[in-house]
Amino acid sequence: MALHRERRAFWICLAAVGMLCAVWARYVLGPMPLHVHDTRWIWSDLSQVYVAWGQYLADPDKRWLASARQSHPLPMSVSLFDPMPLFLLLARGVSWAIPDGLQFIGWYFLACVVLQGVFAFLAARQVLHRLGEAADSRAGLAVAAVIALIVATLPFTFHRFQWHIALSSQWVLVLSIWMALRTLDSPRRAWWLGNGAVVLLATGINPYLTLMVVANLCGITVLRYRTLGWGVTLERVVLVCLVAALGLAVFGFLDASGARTGDYGRYSSNVLGPMDSNGLARLFPLDIADPTGGQAAEGFNYLGLGVLVLCAAALVLLPIRRLRAVEFPFFPALVVTLACFALALSTTVYVGSAGHHFAVPAVLEDMLGKFRSSGRFFWMSGFWLVFLALASCVLRLGTRRALPLLVVLLAVQLVDIQPIARHVKFAIADGKAQVLDGVPPGTYSAILVYPAWQCDHQATPLGIRNFESVGQFALRQRIPTNNFYAARNLPSQLAYHCDYPARLAKPDPTAVYLLSDALFRAYGSGFEAGFDCRSHVNGDDSWLCVPRH
Repeated sequence: MALHRERRAFWICLAAVGMLCAVWARYVLGPMPLHVHDTRWIWSDLSQVYVAWGQYLADPDKRWLASARQSHPLPMSVSLFDPMPLFLLLARGVSWAIPDGLQFIGWYFLACVVLQGVFAFLAARQVLHRLGEAADSRAGLAVAAVIALIVATLPFTFHRFQWHIALSSQWVLVLSIWMALRTLDSPRRAWWLGNGAVVLLATGINPYLTLMVVANLCGITVLRYRTLGWGVTLERVVLVCLVAALGLAVFGFLDASGARTGDYGRYSSNVLGPMDSNGLARLFPLDIADPTGGQAAEGFNYLGLGVLVLCAAALVLLPIRRLRAVEFPFFPALVVTLACFALALSTTVYVGSAGHHFAVPAVLEDMLGKFRSSGRFFWMSGFWLVFLALASCVLRLGTRRALPLLVVLLAVQLVDIQPIARHVKFAIADGKAQVLDGVPPGTYSAILVYPAWQCDHQATPLGIRNFESVGQFALRQRIPTNNFYAARNLPSQLAYHCDYPARLAKPDPTAVYLLSDALFRAYGSGFEAGFDCRSHVNGDDSWLCVPRH
């Protein structure tokens, strides 16, 4: 009977956490993103992913994850548009039943917050269990629920809603923490299945998340070598790395592994980043200088005043002598936290506006160069800090006495971050996708842009956001385009699309063309016979050439 009551209390608490997280997500998003017919707010990187999904699913000639609908006429892996290829493949089989023009981005954002809270609740229970506390007692469930709400409302999570879909899937990181704690003493097969599945899931969503998951699982494993033995440790690390490599290959992310990259840390975190709210927080509105031109957005890692105070309290309360007496992997988790923070800072470390570059071998710099926005790696550190602080406070105070402290700090957290949530809500509501005007109704084979965005995004017609207007026009017309904004540009793609003499020597008589003024003056004679060409149609000096019917 007691076991039955505990299970019922567990499910009630879990459901309550999910509902409260959904309420919070609805507040941050506002009503517009949850209207599946409303795509006005989808712009910039969100538009890139929305168009990639739509074009891929509508392409009758697609192969696995390759399609030529956005890089006409060359096939290209749709994974390079950050569309969460795992979910794209799952949607492929039912796309015929989904009407055109719908968007589910807002609902996915809401699901991300709910999943983040749910897995944080499960992870917090594992923390209590590893500390020898009664995780399913009333106090234990209440503590887990409070921690879940703190994790679900971390500002760097919902701040990402303004730009990215895949990178909003930070619930995968919390899932990896829960799985790492849950399988600490599991037998070989259970450990392989649980952790391998989490790694494979991450590879189907985003490479940044994959690296953080791998760093977490490998770090926890390696630093428990005394318990596991070197044989088991090596076996598990190799398995995690093999699954990651296989998953990245299967889901298309390795297609751009040979593309030239660099600028590791161009958008890094700042040492003071966890305290920097860009001046938006209500109780702690610190706004430090942004020397990189990208830390304020890509390196936004504010924790919230409630979490900052929780971490400070954990340092004061930390019972160092008792750490070895519990099963919680405090030291491995701390090392993972510091390692991910170091990755986030990059090789050019900024403290406020002062920075220093640390030289590393060229081979390592080239490998790290695949990850320009290194500030994202702090996300794993941020989540672990909450669970480490929980462990410290509970170990010193016990579950019952820690609960009032956590409730107060949750209230402080919500008051402090509410203006940030409001800022994100208004930013989403104010977003408007760029629109292409002046193309008369008709049947066209493609819409082709010269120079295409990927060739010269400064001189491209309609400006730096033309991948929105051109992409959404192509999607509505169910035609391909050569104009795209991808995470990585392949040399073969650039060599083809940026060869203007070859591409414009003989225009496609059934395609719509957008030409910069310079290219029209150089190649416009080829459009005199079969096209109607006009300039300044969309507000700039570019030329719109439409086939004569």
